[in-house]
Amino acid sequence: MKKARQLLIGLAIAAGALYYTLRNISLDELVASFKEAELVYIFPALGIIILTYVVRAYRWQILLRPFKQIPVNDIYAPLMIGFMGNILPARAGEFLRAYLVGKKHDITFAGAFSTIIVERLFDLICLLILFVWVFVVNVDMFDPQLTFSGVSVQSMLAGFGKFCGIVVVGLLCFMFSLAYKEEQVKSCIGWLAKPLPDKWKEKILFMVGEFALGCKIIKDPSALAQIIFWSLALWALFVATYYPFYFAFDLQNKSLDSILLLTVMVCVLITILPTPGFLGSFNAGVLIALHEIMGEAEVTAVSFGMVAWAAGFIVLIAGGLFFIFRDHMSMQSLIKAEEEAEAGLEHTETANK
Repeated sequence: MKKARQLLIGLAIAAGALYYTLRNISLDELVASFKEAELVYIFPALGIIILTYVVRAYRWQILLRPFKQIPVNDIYAPLMIGFMGNILPARAGEFLRAYLVGKKHDITFAGAFSTIIVERLFDLICLLILFVWVFVVNVDMFDPQLTFSGVSVQSMLAGFGKFCGIVVVGLLCFMFSLAYKEEQVKSCIGWLAKPLPDKWKEKILFMVGEFALGCKIIKDPSALAQIIFWSLALWALFVATYYPFYFAFDLQNKSLDSILLLTVMVCVLITILPTPGFLGSFNAGVLIALHEIMGEAEVTAVSFGMVAWAAGFIVLIAGGLFFIFRDHMSMQSLIKAEEEAEAGLEHTETANK
């Protein structure tokens, strides 16, 4: 019942985001835009998207190293199946990914899941650095005349970018403190969480414990350097993914600043508007970046978003299905694995109380 409600909410958000994206565009205009596009550029974009998952696999291999040395070829299956599972309600693919790699390589669910938490934090830091670049260094891209409640939007974005810089420093300090001074950090967080209800306090302490488990890799300078390298490479590929589409739709502004702005807006929208497969939220992010801010034609921005979303979705589904069939898995076994993964998370939470 809970999953059905989450799915319905996600679909409702997707429908609203798609309405916002398509509200001024007729079907004929959209079809004409598709016909004018040089869709041959989709192929290099597909290659870059595939490469992002290769880089993810190498980074995850390093994060899993404290628990077990796993050949990278054995990581692709749980990685792709897990990411395909993110189209499920509540982005359940993360639990599924941890469960599959743990079951296959005899790693505890808590250990495998902790690596995903750390992985997500590295991604968050990279995204915040992009925020700083777009909203502080290149804030001039935004119209200085635009105001909200009498306050300059440009000034608000610059302030937000500076705040993101402070958060990056804070997160890095927290990670290193947790890696080297785990008990002191846990004690401090426990003290700060005292006024909260027991349920929330237990959740916070559980997440900190899981995060600390994954942070142990930071104590290895060589591994840390590799994680940073693969994280930077991954986000460079995220940005590069959009570049072929700029030529496919012959956009006026093909600068790096435009692509970075697009990357940031898409990340913001898919985060604040969680939808199955990012449908709608991704498209709205593209429209805001390319049309509302960069001034590209609205129909071009809409068709760009549709094709870019479809390319990512095709790689995700094709990759997930390939490994499902290769490993002779059925949908029933995947549903069972998802249920066991969620049960594993609940068991881990209970065991840490």
